[in-house]
Amino acid sequence: MLDWLYNQNGGSTGVAGILISLSLMLILGFLMTRLTKLLRLPNVTAYIVTGILMGPYVLDVIPAPFIHGTEFLTDVALAFIAFSVGEHFELAKLRKSGGKSAVITIFEALTASLLVFILTYLVLDLGFVFSIVLAALAAATAPASTMMTIRQTRARGDYVDTLLQVVAMDDVAGLVAYSIAIAAASSTLAGASGGGTFQVVFLPLLINLLLIVLGAGFAWLLKLMTPTSRTADNRLIIAVAILLLFSGVSA
Repeated sequence: MLDWLYNQNGGSTGVAGILISLSLMLILGFLMTRLTKLLRLPNVTAYIVTGILMGPYVLDVIPAPFIHGTEFLTDVALAFIAFSVGEHFELAKLRKSGGKSAVITIFEALTASLLVFILTYLVLDLGFVFSIVLAALAAATAPASTMMTIRQTRARGDYVDTLLQVVAMDDVAGLVAYSIAIAAASSTLAGASGGGTFQVVFLPLLINLLLIVLGAGFAWLLKLMTPTSRTADNRLIIAVAILLLFSGVSA
């Protein structure tokens, strides 16, 4: 039935096919939340389960071409999620619990990466390059589920502030670790010598540092262009435009 519907509307990557797929994702995701609500689970659980079931590897309701053709939506969603997390980085809160959050982040990221590396390289013998990349990926967390659960439960307090700081710092640590791991893996596969330390270690750090500075510049521009004298609609338009611009530059 769905294949026929897609074929009648230009395929799953056509305009009509994309709209149909998005509609199915929203409707089925909402219906699944009715079930998870009875089980006292957060809505994000319903969205994840729905995505797995609808994907091309289970029921194939949403075909693979649609997923590959709309990958940019992931970048856009992550940009908005990261922006929402950044809203909680207030100087007063950082002075209060920033040091504690940094310590938690360091130990959490290092422990996860070390355990994954030991499991993949020493236990499963998957190879050094593959293991180091997986270990770097293990350092990061998924901010989307955390943010959605906090919004749904309307949680507040010191614990939430610390949690959001750890999530944000953990993503930064994961990005830096992944950049270094990819550079090290590429050098290893290319047979690079030890003289490539700058390219393997310092260049990824420099790129991430420049992106942080660039993000601060975009934040200053956003503040400059959204004074309180502007209407809420105009400030929203400008904020979304700058966020999309920075997301595109960083992609």
